[in-house]
Amino acid sequence: MSEHDDDLKAVAHAYIEQREEGVTDYPAFVAAVGAYRKRHPETSNGEAALIVSNLMQEMPRAGCL
Repeated sequence: MSEHDDDLKAVAHAYIEQREEGVTDYPAFVAAVGAYRKRHPETSNGEAALIVSNLMQEMPRAGCL
């Protein structure tokens, strides 16, 4: 599995887990950004948010939703 696939999996897991617990979209997104930054601590919050946003666009195609 590639780093990209691992990142997508971590982001999807964090987001979906939060949504299943009833958390609204934005806090779930923040959790996904946190999951990404845990894997890439050198990434700024703004950059991580942009990357996560792009990764989340792939989630339906990757069968994550």
